[in-house]
Amino acid sequence: MVLSPQDIHNKEFSVKMRGYNIDEVNDYLDRIIKDYQLTLEDNESLKKKLSSANEQLEHFNGMKDSLNQSIIVAQNAADNLKSNAEKDSKEIYQTSHKKADKILDDASDKADLIIKNASNRAKSLLTVNDDLHKSTAQFKQKIQNLLNSQIELLNNDKWDQVINSSDDNYDNVLKKVNELDNSKSAGVKSVNNDESNDKNIEVFYPDGSSKIIK
Repeated sequence: MVLSPQDIHNKEFSVKMRGYNIDEVNDYLDRIIKDYQLTLEDNESLKKKLSSANEQLEHFNGMKDSLNQSIIVAQNAADNLKSNAEKDSKEIYQTSHKKADKILDDASDKADLIIKNASNRAKSLLTVNDDLHKSTAQFKQKIQNLLNSQIELLNNDKWDQVINSSDDNYDNVLKKVNELDNSKSAGVKSVNNDESNDKNIEVFYPDGSSKIIK
């Protein structure tokens, strides 16, 4: 059992001959009692501080455990978020890559089709152009042949004979005209008038038109 200051104060000692001086012993005990009282008070104060410190330590330990748990939860959430982000990123990359490949394939197919159509059209235009050149050349040749025929007709000496013939000699004129009708390069021919049974002269022009000279 721990002694209290009161126990020390009430303690009585037996007296012997040639013992200690009672007054000195009592004074010394009074000092011990005071110091002991102070020590007990300090000890009590320290106990309270220790108890408070223990409570604070327990609180801090609780906070530490809660913080550690929060850190663990946050770490797990971060790991899950990172894993999901990596998964989503991979899926987005694959989807984007597939879309990009499809776009490139479609663009390539369209480009090939455009080039093919352009090539076919160019070939068609070249064919048409070649045919046009040939047709133009043939038409030019026909026009040239027609003009040459008309020039040969105009240069025929029998025209002068027809022009210089007198009106009295109409039968000779008709004969000359018949000769022109039978010539290879004739540009005129005689026609019969059904009503009067007379012959007229029909002149053909290069444009396909004709005119009857009575």
